[in-house]
Amino acid sequence: MKKTAIIFCLLAFALTACKPDPEPEPTPGNGGQNNDTTETVVKKYLVKKLFNDDPEQIRLAIDWNEDCTQIFHVRYSPVGSIVDYDFKYYGYDSIRVIPSLPQFSYPVWCFWYDSIMIHLCENRIDSICCYANGELNDVEHYFYNNSGKLIKRSYFKDFTTDSFIWEGDNVIEHNIMGYGAVTIDSFTNYIHPYCNLPFYLSNEVAYEIREPLFEPLWKHQPVQRNCIEYETDEDGYITKMTFYNYDSTQTYSYNYYYITQNQ
Repeated sequence: MKKTAIIFCLLAFALTACKPDPEPEPTPGNGGQNNDTTETVVKKYLVKKLFNDDPEQIRLAIDWNEDCTQIFHVRYSPVGSIVDYDFKYYGYDSIRVIPSLPQFSYPVWCFWYDSIMIHLCENRIDSICCYANGELNDVEHYFYNNSGKLIKRSYFKDFTTDSFIWEGDNVIEHNIMGYGAVTIDSFTNYIHPYCNLPFYLSNEVAYEIREPLFEPLWKHQPVQRNCIEYETDEDGYITKMTFYNYDSTQTYSYNYYYITQNQ
């Protein structure tokens, strides 16, 4: 009897020792907390964002390949400026992105980095090597939860991080580019224009407000504080966002245009 009790004790100890950590630390390309998400059927891909629907005031333009699986070129245009980004693919695991300024661009502009190499793992960014004048200056690292959602990006020699807290398919709290934590209280039922972009990337522009070039971290459009009017298409994708002052005076609008695969 005593021998049997000892065997049961040893068996219980072994099972306890083999029990996995319920909350493992996030690791690049894996780890973190697990969130329930819904599979999104992608119907449209963003190709253009216009200021006040003016074709001469392109805030963002994206050139895709035929099946919308790769981005070839991006034009990013804050007010009074233009930056071009060329994407070159090396197999399925590396992408080189080179930013450039068109002729007659704002003369005092420069970039944090003039070339970046994106390294992918399971179709997600694992790391980005950042070069200036041919020299490696920084390596960004990306961390995901068990659902493949981005929860942290580290950069500037890992001294700076962007962090994200998810609820389903939407980020409900983020700290981006060191601007402090932002909590999102509510979302519309409309599809966020950036949601189908494949990468979270910085604009890499030194003399602009440093911000993400792409931030596809929401399936749905967050509700903004300054009064906004939305227009959508038949599939729920936002086609226009109109911004108003608090006295209900219209200030400006953004218009969004999309394509479908093989269009």
